[in-house]
Amino acid sequence: MKFRYTGLLVVLLAAMIGGCKGTDTDEFNDPYEGGKAGLGIVVNQQQVPVPAEGLAGTEVRIKAAGLEAHHKTGSLQFLFNGEKAEIKAVDAEGITAIVPGRASSGITSFVVGGQVVFGPDFTVLGKVKKDFTYKVVNGTDNVIYRAIGVASGNVLLLGDFTDFDNKGLVRRINRIVRTFPDGTYDRSLASGLGANGALYDMAVVNSNWFIGGRFSGYAQRDGLSNITKLSSQGQIDTVAAETYEHKTKYVSTFNGGTNGTILNVYPSNGKVIIAGNFSYYLSRRYDQPSYQYKDSVVIDSVDVRSLARLNVDGSLDKTWRFDPNAPGYKGQLGKSLPGPNGNIESLMHTDGKILVWGQFTKFDDASMGYITRLNPDGSIDQSFNPGKAGADDYIFHVSYNAVLNKYLAVGRFKKFNGEAANYMVLLNYDGSVDKSFTAKTFEGDIPVYCKLLNDGLGVISGGFKSYDGAARNGFLITDLTGGMAPGYNTIGNLSGQLYDVYETKSADDKRALLLVGIFYLFDNQITNNIVRVTLD
Repeated sequence: MKFRYTGLLVVLLAAMIGGCKGTDTDEFNDPYEGGKAGLGIVVNQQQVPVPAEGLAGTEVRIKAAGLEAHHKTGSLQFLFNGEKAEIKAVDAEGITAIVPGRASSGITSFVVGGQVVFGPDFTVLGKVKKDFTYKVVNGTDNVIYRAIGVASGNVLLLGDFTDFDNKGLVRRINRIVRTFPDGTYDRSLASGLGANGALYDMAVVNSNWFIGGRFSGYAQRDGLSNITKLSSQGQIDTVAAETYEHKTKYVSTFNGGTNGTILNVYPSNGKVIIAGNFSYYLSRRYDQPSYQYKDSVVIDSVDVRSLARLNVDGSLDKTWRFDPNAPGYKGQLGKSLPGPNGNIESLMHTDGKILVWGQFTKFDDASMGYITRLNPDGSIDQSFNPGKAGADDYIFHVSYNAVLNKYLAVGRFKKFNGEAANYMVLLNYDGSVDKSFTAKTFEGDIPVYCKLLNDGLGVISGGFKSYDGAARNGFLITDLTGGMAPGYNTIGNLSGQLYDVYETKSADDKRALLLVGIFYLFDNQITNNIVRVTLD
């Protein structure tokens, strides 16, 4: 055996020596041969431009070397966060350029023949500014879906987070938090361990909070089906129920829910309307035996599609969008009207009408172009007429402004009732297209969220990289014509997306917007899912 191993070693050594000899004679091409020569531009990205910030039209001086030769050939371009600037002067020590009219805050860059050399950051001043009176520093560790004004100017935040501003490091803050107007954490909210799943919305009825989402437990009370009733201090409202074995079990006084996500909760004449993506209404009986004659919980279900009205005890209101004579689940009698044939979102008007949009082409068996409106009684509102076609693809979000009496919608559509609508459209209250508004070209991706303000400004968010040829990374403010609102688009990049915009005031009484969602950069700064800005 020893002799055999030695022979094998000799063979391997010979093969290795042969391989080395072959390597000595191999030749390889230079992988960089034919590449572009270096530009010879030298710039310190950490330097501070002079001035460090300014409005459009400001002359800015940046130190750099190696620019003159490129400038003489006319090949040098200078950009403010992707927007081409007028070059005022170039010399051996640097460049003087004028901030272009549609520039936003961000990195500057030198471009020659497609090659880019990055310069320092520059802050473009405008009518939207980060509100430094807002005291949230670290934000949340996950998405915020809603910001809702409650008593004394406080704000309730709902989402899928477990920490807020590092206050949940010892004990988690699960999906619900209340802040004071300046963003300071309100520890008096008695939410206990909070919800064990995402919260999307809340409505106030008879001084109680009704929260909806995708959860099965709240404050260590299980047996919930995506909705429950709380006090105005965040405590779950419970009652003692007697089981089959005559034991006492504390359960929510709100005995009702759904088998799927509840996205919206609305007050309705002392009752609660829910909307979302569900197909059954659920309720529980706690006094039933198991097969072994032990305590058991029986879950009853009724066919209910996407929209329902519930009484404040959780029972199903069968007078709203319900056919008591239709054959239902497992031979039961009674089920809801057909509703949509796809996912929905919604908003409620102060008169009780509900606008519904989303990913459906039929509603109550009638053809729809992804949008319809319901009367307060739940029937289709025939006065809302988006035309036979409606949108030609999914609608992701709609915002209604009562002052303007108009809707702003964004989505995957390219046309609305046959009219060109490039992912965004303004609608009159009757559903017709407002032709004074023309969406410009989005590039990179499409908008997924919008908020229409009283003065006609539209806050738009999504994965887009530019709008109307100008660099707009995820955050855009339009005017009532669909153009970029002058002076309102200087904020730098937003990495992520918005889910809600809450109109409020800053500590010094300026008009302000609280922006929440899922994002980690805002105006090129690390910002975790929540920020407040002021508007001039």
